[in-house]
Amino acid sequence: MRIRSALAVFALGVFFSLPAFAQTAPTIYVGLVSITPSNAPVLAANDGGFFKKYNLDVKPLVMSGSSTAVAALLSGNVNLVSMAGSGLINAHLGGSDAVMIAGMVNFAPYELVVAKDIRRFEDLKGKKLGIARFGGSADFLARWGLEKNGLKPGKDVTIMQTGGNPERVAAIMQGAIQATLLEQAFAQEAKKAGLHSLLDYSTAGLDYQHNGIGSTKSYMDKNRDAMVRFMKAMVEGIHKFKTDRAFGIKVLERHLRTSDPQVAQTAYDYYAPKTATVPYVNIKGMKFVLDTLAETNPKAKAAKPEDMVDHRALQEVEASGFVKQIAAGK
Repeated sequence: MRIRSALAVFALGVFFSLPAFAQTAPTIYVGLVSITPSNAPVLAANDGGFFKKYNLDVKPLVMSGSSTAVAALLSGNVNLVSMAGSGLINAHLGGSDAVMIAGMVNFAPYELVVAKDIRRFEDLKGKKLGIARFGGSADFLARWGLEKNGLKPGKDVTIMQTGGNPERVAAIMQGAIQATLLEQAFAQEAKKAGLHSLLDYSTAGLDYQHNGIGSTKSYMDKNRDAMVRFMKAMVEGIHKFKTDRAFGIKVLERHLRTSDPQVAQTAYDYYAPKTATVPYVNIKGMKFVLDTLAETNPKAKAAKPEDMVDHRALQEVEASGFVKQIAAGK
């Protein structure tokens, strides 16, 4: 309980206040590793009042890092976590009953950004590429991008851990590295500063589960009704986010805390069209991560992505005709 108490200080009060709910409304703690456009479906459902509409007391909590979020999920201090596909898979391979119940960003929202004097992939030979951490999303994708373009990671290009997006931008500007993977918003800013992109992963035809909602099978088994209502709120929130541009931009402005309206507008135009109306997990994207992990983790070789996904609540929502009703404006 001490973990939950510590996390609670970061609850929705940081962003907005929740009205009092009826006693019958179950409380669902949702861990958010960071406030980025990747979490737009949850933020839109909350800002649009859809969790309240379906009688849920949802409390998003900002958490410091994936490892903290996973630990909180597995200990039961939070019920759901917005997390990378790789984090969910690692937790499952570690022996937990962690499952991904919805996919929010079913593509790779990264660009390979390089120094001003790098014009082709061949120019990266003998150079350094920065990532956040080994085994993370940027690491997987960097290796895939290099190999796809004829370069051998570790041999032709040195891969280094150089921190988060801001730190990697600073490192490349200072010449400590010559290339890095940046998420969409940071890539836009880097290009404004004179850097340029060699590869846009979102258009590279790659199946990838970047970000989704993770839970545990035991929680899903015990809270089926609440999870069906949660998915209804998500579907309705996504619909409003995708079809009401003004609302979607307002959600991003509010949570990204940016004073530059262009940042939220660019992020909206990038993410909204790519966000799935019904947020199923990208099974092929999970398989890609598993295959990558199998190079260093023997457990991944025999694992099946389907065993790490629980679509029961989302399937029930779709089977009921709810998605069609929302699309029809009913």
